[in-house]
Amino acid sequence: MFKLYIKLGAGAFCCHRCNASGSWYDFKRRIASYDIVDSTTTDSISTTTTTTAAKRRGVNVPTDDSSPMPHIHQSLTYQNNLFLTASSSTTTTTDGHNSNNNNNVLHYLMHERGLNASTLKKYGVGMATYKFPHPHNVAGGYLDMECVTFPWMMRVSEIKQQEAIRGKRNASTHGNSTSNDDSWLTRRIKVRAISHKGLQRLDPPGGGWGFFGWHTVPEDATEVVITEGEFDAMAVNQATGLPSISLPSGCRNLPVEVLPLLERFEKIYLWMDSDAPGQEGAQVFANKIGMKRCFIVRTSENAKDANEALLKGMDLQSFLENAEIIPHEGILTFKSLRHTVLHEICHPNEYAGRPFASLPQFTNIIKGFRRGEMTVITGSTGSGKTTLLSQLSLDLAEQGINTLWGSFEIKNQRLIKKLLQQFCREPIFSPSNSRLSHENRMEILNGVADRFEALPLYFLKFHGTTEVENVLDAMDYATYVHDVEHIILDNLQFMLTRDYKGAQKNASYGGYYDKFDMQDIALEKLRKFATDRNVHLTIVVHPRKEDDQAPLGLSSFYGSAKATQEADIVLILQYNGKDKVIQVKKNRFDGTLGSTPLFYDHASGRYEEVSSKAVEGKKYAINAVQPKNAMYGGSKKEAPVSSSAPVMLAASDINDIVGEKDEGSNAIFESFGEAPPLT
Repeated sequence: MFKLYIKLGAGAFCCHRCNASGSWYDFKRRIASYDIVDSTTTDSISTTTTTTAAKRRGVNVPTDDSSPMPHIHQSLTYQNNLFLTASSSTTTTTDGHNSNNNNNVLHYLMHERGLNASTLKKYGVGMATYKFPHPHNVAGGYLDMECVTFPWMMRVSEIKQQEAIRGKRNASTHGNSTSNDDSWLTRRIKVRAISHKGLQRLDPPGGGWGFFGWHTVPEDATEVVITEGEFDAMAVNQATGLPSISLPSGCRNLPVEVLPLLERFEKIYLWMDSDAPGQEGAQVFANKIGMKRCFIVRTSENAKDANEALLKGMDLQSFLENAEIIPHEGILTFKSLRHTVLHEICHPNEYAGRPFASLPQFTNIIKGFRRGEMTVITGSTGSGKTTLLSQLSLDLAEQGINTLWGSFEIKNQRLIKKLLQQFCREPIFSPSNSRLSHENRMEILNGVADRFEALPLYFLKFHGTTEVENVLDAMDYATYVHDVEHIILDNLQFMLTRDYKGAQKNASYGGYYDKFDMQDIALEKLRKFATDRNVHLTIVVHPRKEDDQAPLGLSSFYGSAKATQEADIVLILQYNGKDKVIQVKKNRFDGTLGSTPLFYDHASGRYEEVSSKAVEGKKYAINAVQPKNAMYGGSKKEAPVSSSAPVMLAASDINDIVGEKDEGSNAIFESFGEAPPLT
């Protein structure tokens, strides 16, 4: 007889037959497959570029299913690079070649970050030159950048445990194998360019997860400090001597693969940045790790994080001594909310939400993306609701917000193709690069795919009619495992089952109910999920059958008034066959309502806002011909020019967009009975 042990309350499991172990979600994933994939496993381009991109960087990718790992000497080589003297300094690149440098990285770490050599050596920090997609070269290619390297060191036994959770019973260490399970290996290396904070990479691609600084934690330690960034962890350890490690992906993600490493600690300090995203992350991770043993550390208003506090000479030990445990979720006091309330008063813009960079007028109305809210959007068939939401999801994903797409009407392959086109800001293969060779075109395409693959996008594999409980279960898994913050469900009617009588058996109350009751029940559950999991939920709801030319209103949403009542933001994409306007009909955050006229650029697959000043002349037409371009580094001047390139919008076509009235873009609002947009 074989036994399966499950820890009540936490859900951790261990099987004596196959030696499998992990979290409750790992157990559920094994017995019932979750229908979630990420951008690297859904799109045909992204799937192939995981390997090809790694080969371009000189990384050996294994052929088996286990996670790839760096070479055993790679981290040590990078550490040696950092402490070479300036006169003989050469840096090893990822392809094995050497490049001259003046130890800019060491100067940056010691003088701009305040870290001493002893701390840097203790944590194994190194220096290397890595390749990043070239931001300006029209022919694609990569650019060498000086980077700081942060190794994730783990014991062999811990690596094997991670691989067992992934379903690999005989974990491979890819040439780094050793007979001693207590030996330390480099699980993965995180690199960060010193000249650009946003240029970061995990080496090798597709590897496992770990903590930076894990090898510095004593075996008998019962307390540990977890920080948002690598510099913060080293700052805490340098100032206090306490074991300190950093999260692998900042405040946005705490992978479940590393949770077993934290089981032995009785007290865990979560020291996140003092801004709104950092404090939200602390709450989410405390729920994930266990409320009773987590203490939240808060810095003063004069320092954003631990590293800044170190640079300003503050007492980091006092911050740890004043750390507070998270109170019971059902009981609150002003003391527990004091810091957040006062911080919001002093920094209101941080709590207004993340902006949508591509639609600034629209952002000016709703103020931005905020967690814990629910948005419903409607619009006539073919008006472009999915296209608009895909653009908005890209705006957020490019800011590092983990996003889950649930497309029940359009298959994921078509959706990702649209997302990739919008990400490029132009056709993937346009006439402008038709003269390039196949190799050059594929190099450009692979460069774009590498950038797109790095976005935190995930996709539900459900399509068509799906039980709401199954969708909620998958969403729950995504918020726990991938720390998803934004979920899009497109659309509600396609998702709901049509087996009303069959679904009645699962209802919480008796009696027969129709499709409107089912929709209300689904909305109630989704609203509760957004609040309980502190995620933003965007739901597409089809309108009632009305005259195609009649403007839509709050009563146009299909079903009862439940959708607009439960929602924090209500959007309507108006389309009368010629003009498009996005209307904000409800805004619980500050009550601001308004509208923004939109123009659809067929070449980029994106919406652009139409302003009255731009419509009055030819300026708008000129700008529309040269959209900002992700494929060519965001520079209009760098995009290749071809006489055969189609004109996307001519000056004579402006009247077709906004009409020939003297009022310019106000003519659009008159057709929908709406006031001009806020400025």
